[in-house]
Amino acid sequence: MITADDGSKFSAPKSGDQAGFEKPRISPDGKNVGWLALYPNCCASYPLPLGLVILDESRHMHTFDGIKIPVFKWCFLPKSASVAYMQAFPHGSNFEHFEARSISSGKLLAQYEYPDQWPADAIERKRAPSWVRCVEQ
Repeated sequence: MITADDGSKFSAPKSGDQAGFEKPRISPDGKNVGWLALYPNCCASYPLPLGLVILDESRHMHTFDGIKIPVFKWCFLPKSASVAYMQAFPHGSNFEHFEARSISSGKLLAQYEYPDQWPADAIERKRAPSWVRCVEQ
């Protein structure tokens, strides 16, 4: 349940065959709420987080799915006008793709990747910008 400023309560909206939600968060300014949307998957016995959903104060939904693989971690960036998230394959790879996006426009603000091989991934983890570290917390 989401509680609005006026005290009214409503359920987080679902889309299509969405199975559930996880990792809900409220933006630092209290104007947005977000969560990972879980969807059934043919190849797993559990639903996968295939998108990040942000509901703004006007109850407009903004959905982010980046490169179309599961979204496992996310955060609101400072000032609450943008989000950052990490996408990865569920099994068998160390590859991680990060994106920062404007909530209102959906515009890609930045992207960063950890490759799937060592030592390149270790080097890129050390070079990661601060917005990537926000996602990893």
